[in-house]
Amino acid sequence: MWSVYAPSFLLAMGQGLLLPVLPLYARETFGAGDLLVGLAVSARHFGTMGFDVPAGVLIGRFGLNKTMIAGVILFTVSSFFAALSANFTMLVLSRFLAGMSFALWSISRHSYIAAVIPNEQRGKALALFGGLSRTATIIGPLLGGILAEFVSIRSPFFIQALISLVTLVLIIKTTRNFELTMTDKKRKFIDEFTYTFSKHKKVYLTTGIAAVALQFLRASREFFIPVWGDNIDLRKDEIGYIVTLSHVVDTIMFPISGYIMDRFGRKFTGIPTYIILGLSLMLMGTVGNPLPYLNSYNTLLLSALLAGLGNGISSGLVITLGADLSPKKNPASFLGIWRLISDAGGASGPAFIGVVANVYSLGLASLSSGFVAIVGVVFLGFLSKETLIKKKSK
Repeated sequence: MWSVYAPSFLLAMGQGLLLPVLPLYARETFGAGDLLVGLAVSARHFGTMGFDVPAGVLIGRFGLNKTMIAGVILFTVSSFFAALSANFTMLVLSRFLAGMSFALWSISRHSYIAAVIPNEQRGKALALFGGLSRTATIIGPLLGGILAEFVSIRSPFFIQALISLVTLVLIIKTTRNFELTMTDKKRKFIDEFTYTFSKHKKVYLTTGIAAVALQFLRASREFFIPVWGDNIDLRKDEIGYIVTLSHVVDTIMFPISGYIMDRFGRKFTGIPTYIILGLSLMLMGTVGNPLPYLNSYNTLLLSALLAGLGNGISSGLVITLGADLSPKKNPASFLGIWRLISDAGGASGPAFIGVVANVYSLGLASLSSGFVAIVGVVFLGFLSKETLIKKKSK
């Protein structure tokens, strides 16, 4: 509770502060267009993706405790760096650092969970994990939008840094015996990477691609809601309310997600998620020209709620799949590559959307991103094995 769930809750709340704010911060403070806004949103994902594999190796070398603390310290520094950014380049660099910190933190935590929670209970445990994170992101966007509107656009970044400092104190006090060092320290970094990838290549190129598609769709939601809200002239706090409502729906679904994953299998949450999230993004593409009987605001709100429903069904799915597929010996190296592949979806989503929106239109970007859901259905539904191990009845 205190070494994993509570720190994760706090850091998720800190991350949530920026969901309605970051795209607007890039637009208003530095005059960024859609392409650069997409880059600013993607920078954290690129930082995470670029450091996933090194993080997995470092965890194996130094243990969970040291790497977890290092990750939170780096996250605190990145928050202050973002708040004090003098130009767009500094903002992007700060978000890249935040991504690196997230890799250290998340993979160390993920490795511990994979090692100690049995397969048949993993869905519920990790759905709870995802549910707590989603609860935190209800508070975060609401607070972030209010701070940006009534204090300053930079204030959410300072509050994020403060939350990170509180988290740092908590994990230092609770993770002294939180060690799990598993890597062969004599093996070189590149050898560790090639050995792990070649051993699990089939998994990475099937279920891993399904995870990429899911992370793409999730990151797309982060981009579209604030940008569409700004396009229809909503206030920052109003955008924060919509983001918050989306996450409320998201959060209340986690008990259902956990039950389904452990009762029927992981695919029974994944496939509906792709379908619903894909439809929500396509609906979001009509905000500029809303459907009959709906104005732009109601279209954005409806699509945001639908996106929350779709994402909530998959609470904890990616980390559950990673934990299911990871080997008992040295899971950190496996999970480093697993996170690298899945995080590629989070990084590519906003960047891809920004390019399409810049070249064509934001509406077309919304519609086209919805088709990524088809990729997810094919790879998870038809090319991946079910990872739930059902106990045989006596």
